[in-house]
Amino acid sequence: MKKLKKAELEKLNAEFQEEIRACAEKLYNYMTKFIDNKIDNVSDRFNEVIECEKKCDRLKEIYINYLFTDKRSLPFFVEDRYKIIISLDEISNKSELVARYAQVFPFEFFEDIRKDTKELIKLYHEIINNLLDCTLLMETDFSGAYQIAFEVENKRREAFNLKFKLLDIIFNKKKEESLRINLTWNLISLIYDVISWAEQTSDYLRGLIIKYPSR
Repeated sequence: MKKLKKAELEKLNAEFQEEIRACAEKLYNYMTKFIDNKIDNVSDRFNEVIECEKKCDRLKEIYINYLFTDKRSLPFFVEDRYKIIISLDEISNKSELVARYAQVFPFEFFEDIRKDTKELIKLYHEIINNLLDCTLLMETDFSGAYQIAFEVENKRREAFNLKFKLLDIIFNKKKEESLRINLTWNLISLIYDVISWAEQTSDYLRGLIIKYPSR
């Protein structure tokens, strides 16, 4: 496998991250409609998210192969860059789980949790975009990236509060349809799981900023 020039490797990295961004965009748009019960061809729509995840996997493998062949750090050690790629790929994996769950979800959303659940999926979308912005900015501006990482943390706290607000409504105010309640909560938990992972990834990026203070 031939070595890539630095610009070519950076382009491949950017392409990988843009595919993750596209995955998050599709999931956000379709989940918003799904929560309002205003989406047609549910399986086909969420299958677009699944296809994005497959593209992410292919780009990830190409990038990793080049990374370990070329041994470029850009500016991090290869092992640190590898962990960044794997952590970002897990975002698309977890987003795919949400999409697959939505494909088989058999109920309409409870009307009184639609607003808050849409706010949760909005936070998911914003956090993923913030995280990707942070990752790309780390190539040139550690200070700016560090500030964006704090935005991810703040939004994760908002999502955490929303999660437990929804928990209160679903389990304390709804006494009927136990299956519908449990499946609804599982879907909400899957969305929050992506958010939580994104914050863990941003924490790791902050650690790299401290590790490479001269950048």
